[in-house]
Amino acid sequence: MANKSKDDQIRELKELLRQAEKRAEMEELRAKAYSKMIDVAEETFNIPIRKKSGTKQ
Repeated sequence: MANKSKDDQIRELKELLRQAEKRAEMEELRAKAYSKMIDVAEETFNIPIRKKSGTKQ
């Protein structure tokens, strides 16, 4: 980035930020989908999948 003009640096950083925001949004959607999938499986098969908080091993 040392040889690039300030405008080029700003453009590149904005693109990196846009990509990072898109990855974060996709990860959030993925997490919601997994959570919903577990909810459906627990309800359908009537089995606990998630570890309950406060349980001792």
